[in-house]
Amino acid sequence: MLRSTLIGASAIAVLSASACAQETPTTEAQTTTEASIVDASQVQTRDEAKLFAESEFIQADLNADGKIDKSEFLAYASVHTPINDPALTPTDEMAEAGEVAKAPKAEVTADQAFAEISKGDEVISETEMVETRIAQFDEADADKDEKLNESERQQFASLTKPPATDAL
Repeated sequence: MLRSTLIGASAIAVLSASACAQETPTTEAQTTTEASIVDASQVQTRDEAKLFAESEFIQADLNADGKIDKSEFLAYASVHTPINDPALTPTDEMAEAGEVAKAPKAEVTADQAFAEISKGDEVISETEMVETRIAQFDEADADKDEKLNESERQQFASLTKPPATDAL
């Protein structure tokens, strides 16, 4: 009798723990964050470039309304702009050796970057962010093998780094 009581109590405890674990919902934000890439220099494939763009979008969309307006973009850029990070700037030697697509573009302002990504409509959609990052992935993939090597990852990071804002 004691044995069956212990077995019954153990079964109830296991079922209760199982039920409690199932009641803890996983939010979409948690799932997305777990599968996201937050550092452009980690991107090696086109799928990872998409994950990076989605992660950026979530971070920049401060009011979670599904679009990034200019003030949100400028806030994101001001917080995420690397300061004098030579690791993100491909050298001319890399470009000459064919390790990167080309020397980095002239520095653009945050206003110019916003206008380019938003295609002039004053908001950036998640689709626009993903399309931009995929295009930048393609630009950085100098050997067109659909994977970024170390120097190509540096080029991608350079292309995607948030531009400086006037507020800095």
